[in-house]
Amino acid sequence: MSEKVSRLQHLRSVRAWLLWQLRRTDDTIAELERQEAAAQRATRTSPPPPRGWKLAMRRAGGDGTGAAPDAVHTGDCGMAGKNTRPLAREQALRAITEDGVTACPYCRPDTDLGVL
Repeated sequence: MSEKVSRLQHLRSVRAWLLWQLRRTDDTIAELERQEAAAQRATRTSPPPPRGWKLAMRRAGGDGTGAAPDAVHTGDCGMAGKNTRPLAREQALRAITEDGVTACPYCRPDTDLGVL
């Protein structure tokens, strides 16, 4: 019941399949080139944001004293808590070196600031 396929018909089928595979490969290459070009444009156009610092404040005491500085953190440190205020590089450096505020032992802003 099976018909014999001629060698020519078989080769034409293989050629059609290879052309289909080649088109798929070309489409994949084109997509990867578009993604790579977009990634290169993104790195050229947007420099990394400057690293920020923040000052974590202790809560006000029950004796009526105001909030006091607790520690200096990098801007992306999750250990700072909610009661923080942003600092410029010079302010963070001064807080650690002159004002005696401790540096966070987790994010180590003193390393980024060149204090160590």
